[in-house]
Amino acid sequence: MADAADVLRRAMYDLDMAGTAWHEAALQAGAGRLEAFDARYMRAVEAKRAPGSAFQAAARRALLAEN
Repeated sequence: MADAADVLRRAMYDLDMAGTAWHEAALQAGAGRLEAFDARYMRAVEAKRAPGSAFQAAARRALLAEN
């Protein structure tokens, strides 16, 4: 269970980093009409922080309970 959770966590982190890199590159390049999406993207980035941390903490507690 711990290994599966870690693989998922790493994949989600890689996806998050790829999205962030794309966002920064697109802003720097001035591609498209990003201003319409920038605020929404930044709200989504911020909104996922607390739930992500809470999930990680809960998963760690649960996985420790499995041992």
